[in-house]
Amino acid sequence: MSQVEKLKIFLASPSDVAKECDYVIEVIEEINRTIAPSKGVILEVVSSKHTFPGYGQDGQSVLNKQIGPMKQYEIFLGIMWSRVGTPTKRAPSGTIEEFRRAVRANKSHEKPEIWFYFRKLEAHLDTQEKLEQAQKVVTFKKEVQRKALTHDYNSPSNFRERFRRDISLWLNARPNKTSRSRTAAANRSKKSSVTPTNSQPPTEGENKQKKSISTSPTADSKRKTTTTSTTKKRSLAGSSSIARTPKSISSSGALVMLNDNFFLTESVVDTPANKTVTLHISPTTNSEQEAALRNLQPEQSYNKKPIAYAYQDDAAIMQVESVVSQSIKGKTIFILTLSRDPSSQRSNSMEINFTSYSADKIAELRARLLLLNETPSIHEKNNFSQINSGVEGGYNNAVNIKKNIFPDLWKKLKIPPSKFLSHARLVAIYYLKMSWTVEDILELKLGLIEGNVMSVQFRGKRKSPYINQESAVIQFKGTCPLNG
Repeated sequence: MSQVEKLKIFLASPSDVAKECDYVIEVIEEINRTIAPSKGVILEVVSSKHTFPGYGQDGQSVLNKQIGPMKQYEIFLGIMWSRVGTPTKRAPSGTIEEFRRAVRANKSHEKPEIWFYFRKLEAHLDTQEKLEQAQKVVTFKKEVQRKALTHDYNSPSNFRERFRRDISLWLNARPNKTSRSRTAAANRSKKSSVTPTNSQPPTEGENKQKKSISTSPTADSKRKTTTTSTTKKRSLAGSSSIARTPKSISSSGALVMLNDNFFLTESVVDTPANKTVTLHISPTTNSEQEAALRNLQPEQSYNKKPIAYAYQDDAAIMQVESVVSQSIKGKTIFILTLSRDPSSQRSNSMEINFTSYSADKIAELRARLLLLNETPSIHEKNNFSQINSGVEGGYNNAVNIKKNIFPDLWKKLKIPPSKFLSHARLVAIYYLKMSWTVEDILELKLGLIEGNVMSVQFRGKRKSPYINQESAVIQFKGTCPLNG
């Protein structure tokens, strides 16, 4: 069983940034659920809050003893706003003393890394004490910036997003624990494989024994040859089976859709509390993909770009908050922060019934058109002509569905069938949810059969317009020709 490596982060701050400290804990817990397991690590935050009463030279010296040597921490994380804190016998404040301890440890042990964030000062400081504290912050900031790169932020929520990006980039740039173990094992293996030099010449008997061993194949060597041959055959058979096109898929795995582009992800962190999604795009050397990601960066903070988004069974119109990139060994990692566009959200309460066709029935016809290319019958067409937006998507939807989506996608992507299924599934999820055909995808299984025909098995739950009314479920299966 593989061991998990604990990486400790020391958090130092005065009392006026309590909200930011809470966000540090929140982000680290989030990272421990998402990115950290794939790296074989777990992050732990330590601060003065983790200390207990004691007696010594002074209060801060007691804290220092309980905090322990700074070299045990991977990161020293400092946060400051308008106060430096309470002075100690050795520094203007406890936070500054802890910072200087970390700097000394970094010089002698190259640990911890020093991270410092400064919240922009308020415009109105209405007391002498506030002015003095603010001036000490400015002085200390200059001390830090003489040898460090710091980050400024405007608000606690702004700090949270910035810290989430920074810690994610740092962790993604860190080699996996398993990779480091394999490298160390390989180095040990190379050392052990070196034959020590024997200064004594071999005797005549030893020469005869060596000659006998090298010229007479034993039963063991024959068995080894047979085993190797069998292993090769199995390996070839295995690679053949891997290359086959999957019969069907029920998930798009780590693939994400952003507008008309598709990317593999390292992780996707959905934070419902602030309606944001953070994407960690897998390293890429594809220049076209890099350009597409860079073009998503908003030019101004007030002019955020809306994009189509789909991942697994989720879909939305998103606004791009930020795009951060980092180059690692010739490959570029991108971290995108997206927020759900409130203007694209609506209720299906605006849907209407028409004669013998309920809103749920119209939604089913829409899903069949989208997934199976089933067009309404002549009778249905005559009725629907009076409510033109019915099957096409209703009122106030992000998308309209006029025809089946798969044939055009098949022609456009021109990718192997095994990859097409996962791409097609994401596009279908996006259209099903953004046309408000269904609220939840219960099952969407796509498969390829002979003659460029795709099998479809679908089950989705509608949003009920009333609290006391059970949600309708749309369910069907069939086939869809990809050649149009």
